[in-house]
Amino acid sequence: MFPDNESFIKRTVNRSMVCPHCSEKMTPTLLSITPYNDNQKYVATLYCSDCKYPIVKLFAKVWFSDNVNEITLEYNKSIVVDLPKNIEKLSPDFVTNYQQTLLAKEYELTELVGMGYRKSAESLIKDFVIKTNRGETDKVSKMLLKPVIEEYLKDNDKLYTMSLACAYLGNDYSHYERRNLDKDIQDLERFIAVLISYISYELTLHEANDFIQ
Repeated sequence: MFPDNESFIKRTVNRSMVCPHCSEKMTPTLLSITPYNDNQKYVATLYCSDCKYPIVKLFAKVWFSDNVNEITLEYNKSIVVDLPKNIEKLSPDFVTNYQQTLLAKEYELTELVGMGYRKSAESLIKDFVIKTNRGETDKVSKMLLKPVIEEYLKDNDKLYTMSLACAYLGNDYSHYERRNLDKDIQDLERFIAVLISYISYELTLHEANDFIQ
């Protein structure tokens, strides 16, 4: 099945390894070895004997030699978040926290996801309050989130409600005891999604108001 000059690759991949997908130690099943680039490189296709996901290994011939070396391939996941431009401009810290939280969710790090959403919400709310209350940066930065919401957002019913909802439910995933057992992480995700949309709306409204003035 495999030509003689690929026997080294066959022996190399037919060994116990940790699956880059499910992290289980197993011996993969080799499906094929495909040469390309004038036989200077080889792609070995295998699959995990545990989770059955495909695994690709890349090998390259060593110059002036018949040997081949494996080229390390990264299987790190990445997250692309489509956020409103005015949100990205308002709060880079929120963007970073939110992206890392979604990445933790992708890796099923469930204990970290709720805390990440809570921190993301605080960054977004405080940055919005600071932008709309110039001269209050030091004060707002040092305050707890709930007092910030109660002092600066009380005149905006919708934003006040969504901010408190994110704070309360986010606290459930940041503190020792959960209090709102009728809500879960999906509810927190919905609340934050609406919070993002509403703050983006408020920023756009302020921009339009400045324009017509």
